Amino acid sequence: MTSHPAAKILIVEDEPLIRMDLADMLEELGYSVLEAANADEAIAILESEPAVTTVVTDVDMPGTMDGLALTFVVRNRWPPCQLIVVSGHRRPSTGDMPAGSRFIRKPLGTSDLQRTLAELGVAA
Repeated sequence: MTSHPAAKILIVEDEPLIRMDLADMLEELGYSVLEAANADEAIAILESEPAVTTVVTDVDMPGTMDGLALTFVVRNRWPPCQLIVVSGHRRPSTGDMPAGSRFIRKPLGTSDLQRTLAELGVAA
C-alpha cells in the first residue's frame, strides 16, 4: 500500500498572525502548508512548487493585485488548483470568483476549513 503525500496548500494572507493560525489549523488536519504574504509571493511559489493543489487566499491584500484577482490568475495558469477565498470584510458574489471557488467568512474555524476542503475533494 503506497501512501500519498499530503496535499500542499498555499495560504495567501498579509496578516502574519492570521496566516500562522491558518497554517497551524491546516497542519493539524494533516496538510502540507506553504505561506505567502501577497499575490506576487503566491505566484512565485506556485511557479516553483508544482505540488500545490489548493490556494486559500484573503481578499484584501497590499501589492499588485488583491485575492480575488489572484484567484483568476491561478485558475488561468493552474486550472486544477482548488480555490478558497476568505474575508472578514466583504462577501464576494459567485461572479467575483472563478467557477468552483469557495468562500469562507473570517474568523474561520478548523471545522469550516475541514468541511470546505472535503467539499472540494482535497484530501490530507
